[in-house]
Amino acid sequence: MIECTDAKILKGKNRGKRKRRCFHLFIAAAMIAVCFLYSRFFISETLAEVCADYTYAYGTEAVNAAIYESFSGGIEYSEIISVEKNAAGDITLMSADAVRINAISQSIVEKTRTNLSERLHGGIPVPWLAFTGIKLLAGYGKEVNFKAISIAGVTCEFDSVFVSVGINQTLHSVYVLINWEVSVDIPLDKKIETGSAQVLISEAVLVGKVPEIYLNGKLFP
Repeated sequence: MIECTDAKILKGKNRGKRKRRCFHLFIAAAMIAVCFLYSRFFISETLAEVCADYTYAYGTEAVNAAIYESFSGGIEYSEIISVEKNAAGDITLMSADAVRINAISQSIVEKTRTNLSERLHGGIPVPWLAFTGIKLLAGYGKEVNFKAISIAGVTCEFDSVFVSVGINQTLHSVYVLINWEVSVDIPLDKKIETGSAQVLISEAVLVGKVPEIYLNGKLFP
């Protein structure tokens, strides 16, 4: 009877140990889950908001520098747009120089990527309290250089606007629209910050009637 009682006591102790072990494992798993969710939905969002302003400012600076470098000598309207008229002086055909347009686009994209990469190389100054995930504290604390940032993509496209400025006179403005994407690699997450800038590169006053197909359509594909 004594041996049987001892065996029951031993089994009870082992069962208690297993319960405590399971409880400790459950607590550890719960803490890991809470840390993951907190990092995913609070810290990442706060860091993304802090980085967003800097990435947009850096992107705008990179675009402005790229435009200046690409058009430092200026660009004539006739270099990119060809206009044909009939005997009455009305415009019959307008076309864009695709080769010239593509060369300009590639130049702007390459220069923008280079300039933006240089700006991001040193990192973004982020107050260390932003890593707590508490937005009210995100602007406080010593700044650290957050360097887990890379360029996700840069694109460039042309667009134009026609505005009537008088009888049979139309102002044709040519713009470039540059879009950029920056990847912010946050622990357990990744955020893509985007930005765009539209810059006027050339314009001219067209004398003569402009066909509706150009006024209401797109001159650039």
